[in-house]
Order: sequence, then structure tokens, then C-alpha cells
Amino acid sequence: MSYQVIARKYRPQTFSDLAGQEHITRTLKSALDSGRLHHAYLFSGVRGTGKTTTARILAKGLNCARGVTGDPCLQCSSCLEIAAGNSIDVIEIDAASNTGVDNVRDVIINNIAMAPARDRYKVFVIDEVHMLSTNAFNALLKTLEEPPPHVVFIMATTELHKLPDTILSRCQQFEFKQIPTDKIFERLREIAGQENVKISDPALREIARAGAGSLRDAQSAFDQIISFSGSEITEEDVATGLGLVSASTLGDFVSAIASQDTSSILTLVEEVASRGYDLRNFSRDLMGYLRHLLLVKSGIDSSEALGVADNELDRIRELSTKFSEEDLVRSFHLLSATEKEIKDSPHPRFQLETGLVKLSHLPRLRSLDELIRRLEELESRLDGSSSSPASGSGGSTGPGRNQFTPDRGGSQGRGPSTETKQHAARHSPEVPPDFPEIDLSEPEDMADFDAGYTSTRNRPAPAPPVPSLHPTPPAEKIPVPKGYEVEALLNELQKRNRGLVLTALEDAQKLEYRDGVLHITFGTDDMFARRVRDSGTLFRELGESLLGQPLLIEVTISGQVEHRIDDAVAKRQQLIDRASSNPAVKLIMEQTRGDIVSVRETS
Repeated sequence: MSYQVIARKYRPQTFSDLAGQEHITRTLKSALDSGRLHHAYLFSGVRGTGKTTTARILAKGLNCARGVTGDPCLQCSSCLEIAAGNSIDVIEIDAASNTGVDNVRDVIINNIAMAPARDRYKVFVIDEVHMLSTNAFNALLKTLEEPPPHVVFIMATTELHKLPDTILSRCQQFEFKQIPTDKIFERLREIAGQENVKISDPALREIARAGAGSLRDAQSAFDQIISFSGSEITEEDVATGLGLVSASTLGDFVSAIASQDTSSILTLVEEVASRGYDLRNFSRDLMGYLRHLLLVKSGIDSSEALGVADNELDRIRELSTKFSEEDLVRSFHLLSATEKEIKDSPHPRFQLETGLVKLSHLPRLRSLDELIRRLEELESRLDGSSSSPASGSGGSTGPGRNQFTPDRGGSQGRGPSTETKQHAARHSPEVPPDFPEIDLSEPEDMADFDAGYTSTRNRPAPAPPVPSLHPTPPAEKIPVPKGYEVEALLNELQKRNRGLVLTALEDAQKLEYRDGVLHITFGTDDMFARRVRDSGTLFRELGESLLGQPLLIEVTISGQVEHRIDDAVAKRQQLIDRASSNPAVKLIMEQTRGDIVSVRETS
């Protein structure tokens, strides 16, 4: 007997054999058992998720000798012939090869009135139905709406959006999901046991990951690895045979990027290139790894949700602490652009190396609002510790102080030092006299702040601190004044680099704090509203930290969207434009190479 590939040999024969589509199998099995049958079914989803297999199982349930059942016997002539694909009453049509109206008329319309030769139902299975022409759809339409009672249509497609609405409205629709990596892994482990193949779990998980949600693709990859390695397979065999980059190697790349280790990055690229990996596929795998970091950073850190092993998850958690959410988003976009450049470049390796080195030196972002606040705190401390007369009389702080540099209590009458004025004059000669100048020198306690914007290499040693005759006692924690709870919460989210939650709150129509509850109103139940709902633990912690009691959240959907969004976007853009044209902001951006992430107007 000739060899049968794994994907066909282990093709599911009953609904209970199907992996990852429980929501569909339960519905179809119940419909068969209860006799609530429809005349047309439409299965959609990505390749290799079980659409055609489910169509055959449904056909068995309709025509099994024991009667219409959700558990076909698999022993009768009808079940055996349907499984082999040669049943005379179950007609499978490949729409990709039979796209025209004549094919539909000859195969379906002219034969639909004829009773089944032996079985209970005449079943038409139309695969890749979206490939039919417009005329073919029109010819099928009337028949599909009112077929004879002995006819059932089962259609499958990978591109649901290409089907006419007139066809969709006449079918029961079932969407097949990508199969979770864990379920593919479990199925492959069962197959490995039956095939007497010795393979480690990490190697088997790499094969499951290569399937990208398609069990059939994963089974084909498993078949390929068995041909490559025989009955004993290692993780190295899988990586070599399929051209995959292991999760460990991807973690090494991210670690080198986080530490700005150019030498390690180039060494790893040499290793990837020497093994013959496709560099575009490698870029996509690295983007997927960055996505894992972003999900963990956002609070989604289960191995099942990420589709990784527990030991991989531990390393992903560790690496996620080295980036903010904004860093990961920017890194993802830069790597995506690199992947596109690799596609069109005659030297893909050069593009990859350049892109990864650029990625490693990407400045770690903090918001402009936080930058200005930290600079003001530094200015205030420097002015307060100076005892020279010049430091108490230079400069002016009058009405020229605007919303981007809010005045701090006790700062009236003090100005920057002479050295600060000279520094600002050299870099921004057009700063108006009524605008406070900002000292961008780097004392010791701001080293970690500057590291968020510039490379740590070639930085001059910080100046020693100036001793004070009157040391400042440690500051006590000041309770949040009543009426300022929302502002305090937003500031704390900014400090913690919780950019996604902060953006969601900024998109809200209304924020109001009352009696331990933060009332939040959104126009629609969109991703921002869901993001806030999923952050209940974070808000409880913020409430205990800032307000002395857990903070509850209440999300309301107003349903009023368009006008508010237009006004909000216009106002946000106006603030950004004003900030960008401000001489002091320009100076800060030039010195720090920072970007404007958000602008918040202060009173």
C-alpha cells in the first residue's frame, strides 16, 4: 500500500475528533440530533482549520444508515464512501476550477431535481465558493433559496468578503477560528505516539507554532521533519528542517536590542543568515515576539493566550520590563518598515542589520509632559540650593509663562542662572524675554531621566553634588486635594508608563470622581472602553496608593460620537501645533531628540 500523508491519515472522522472548533461542532451535532436542519450552510475561515472536513462529517451525519445523527457509525457504505470521497450522492465541487455559469448549470441545476441514488440527501459541497463568477452566483441564487427537500448545500471559503450578500443571507454561517497552538501541539503529540516518533515537547511546540493556526499546515510540517530526521527528532532538527528561528534566538535578539549591544545583534544576524533562514520570515517572527512583549506589558500573560511554553513565558515577562508600551509600538512599526525594505532590496541582509541597529538605538520615550515636569523640578531644586545673589535676581517669571511650563508654587522672583542663560542663548537666540529659560545640564540625579532619550555612550561624568548647610528633610506623602483626584490619577498613569490606559482615558467624553468611584463616559463601546474595563486591578491599586482606598470604575456608553470626536481631534491637534512652535519646546526636542506624545493644557 502506498504511503499516506499524516494530514490525510489522521483526518478527523467525527465531530469529537475536530480540534479547536467546539462552537461549531456543538451546534451542528445538536442540529442533526434534533432534526433542525437547514438547506444551506456556509463555512468560512483560514486554510487548514477543518472546513471541508466538517462538511464531510456533516454529510455522514445526514446520510448515515442508522439515521440522521450527530454520531455517524463510520461503518456503513454511506459513511465509508463519503470518507473516501467517492459517494455518488455527495458531490464535491472545486469552484476554483469550475467558475463559470455553465459549470454550475451542468453540475448542480440540471441534477438538483433528481432524487438521491441511495442515500437520504443529495449533498453539494462547493469548496472555495468565492471563486464563482457573478453569473454563476446569479444562476445558483434561486436554487439556493428554495432547493428540493432532499438537497443540502455546504459551501466553504477562505475569503468571505468576496461573496455577494444575496448568497450570505440564504445560508447559516459558521466562522472557523485559527486553532490555538496548544491544541495543535496536543494533536501532534497524539500523532507522534501513534507513529512511534520520539520528539521532545519543545521541538513539537515549534512545529505547532509553524502551523500558524492551521492544523493541516502543522501536520504537513511534521511529515516533512520526519522525512528529514527519521524517528528521533530534536529541536535543532526542527529549526533546520523548517527554516525556523527558535524562540530562544528571538529572545536573544530582543535582549541585545534592549541593552543596545550592536556587536551581539550583528553576530546573531550572521548566525541567522548562515543557517539559510528567510530574512523576511525572521522579521515577521521577531515582530510576533515583540507582540508577545506588548501583550504581557498590557497584562495578558498566560501561556495559553500567547501560545508559548511556560519557560518561554518567563523570559518574555523578564524582557518586557525593559520596554515601555510606547517603545514596543514604535519598535514594531520600525521592524515592519524594515521587513518591507527587505522585500525590495537586492541586499536583504544589509537592510536587516541596519534596521536592527537602528532599532537598538531607538530612544526610550517618555512623554513631553513628563519631560517638562522633570525639568521644572530640576530648575526649582537648583534655584533653591543656590545661595549666590545672582541666582535670586536673574530672569523674570511674569505673564509670559504659558500652559506648557506651568508655574510652581514659590518660584516667583527666581530665574535661571547666568550659565543657563548663556546655554539657551547659544542654542535658541530667538527665545522671547518673557519666556523662562530652561537649564538642560545633567546633574547626577537626572542621569536616569536622560537615558530615556539619548544613548548612554560617551556621556561626560556628572558634576559632584553641591553640599548644603541646611539639608532638606525627607518629604512626607501629601494627600490628594479634593477635586484633583482625576488629575492625580492621570499623572500617576503617566509616571508608570501606562500609555494605553492613559490614551483610553484621554479618549473618554467625561471623567468624574465621586465617593471612591471614577465615572468614565465613552461615545462607543470600542477598544478604549474595553481597555479601561480590563484595568480594574490597576485602578484599585492606584486608589489605594493615591487616595487611601480602592478605586472602583464605572464605564458608561453615551452613543454620541461624531461631533465629540471631531472636536477632540481638532483640539488635540491645535495643542500639538502650539507646542511644536514654542521656542522652549523646540529647544527641548533638539537637546533630547524627543517626540511629542501628548499635550495636556493646564490652568
